[in-house]
Amino acid sequence: MVAVGMLGPAARAAEARPDLAPIHRVETAEPAVAITFDACATRTQGYGFDRKVYEILRAGRVPATLFVSGRWVELHPAEMAELARDPLITFGDHSYDHPHMSRLPAARVGEEIDRTEAALARYGKKSVAFRPPFGDWSRRLVEVVHERGLPTVTWDVVSGDPSARTTKAGMIRNVVGHARAGSIVIFHINGRGRRTAEALPEILGALRTRGLRFVSVADLLALAPAPAPALASRAPGSSPRPVSPRPLPVPNPSPARSEEIR
Repeated sequence: MVAVGMLGPAARAAEARPDLAPIHRVETAEPAVAITFDACATRTQGYGFDRKVYEILRAGRVPATLFVSGRWVELHPAEMAELARDPLITFGDHSYDHPHMSRLPAARVGEEIDRTEAALARYGKKSVAFRPPFGDWSRRLVEVVHERGLPTVTWDVVSGDPSARTTKAGMIRNVVGHARAGSIVIFHINGRGRRTAEALPEILGALRTRGLRFVSVADLLALAPAPAPALASRAPGSSPRPVSPRPLPVPNPSPARSEEIR
């Protein structure tokens, strides 16, 4: 356990107010796992679309949540139109052009989110959650996201697919060895997943063999049990007044190297 004095400001805030931390995993007895993909584009790189990965998902009838940056949406209209028609695909907001969100003022954070929502709206879609680029978050970020009615969601299982050191065997070992009920797994579908198409069929098959089923991020979040309602302060002799509970995020796992998630 890390001493409080060693935590950064965002982590200290999250410890005091767990609802201000991202959701990394859902506590549930249901054998459900969310398979997610980042589709990033930056100011200087548009990146692509890994069609083979998508075909694997479609052939296996695997629900998946794609966290898209607004710029990626704008640069890939044909692919977006196809994805938007697929009932197994849901979307998350991954900022507009993939900056380090914790370094931005609140107004810029809001702009990054809103521009991506506007891009998705052109396809009749809305995000189910926000995922900060690089997993880089702050209390301010989570508050701005919450104001827009979205949860902040990261992951607890890292495939490592963008890393130049990634191997097919390593990806299978990482995901199959760590995924469990309530897990959120991160892959990439913007052409930066170096071994994703090779490893994905075996990963999906192994997880299904273990009895795990695949759900969207929205459906996984819906499985989270509501905490018992707290009691608000009251005048002597009055009846207890319940306080509306807020879902609590699972604590952050050990951080992945940036090359494994960016």
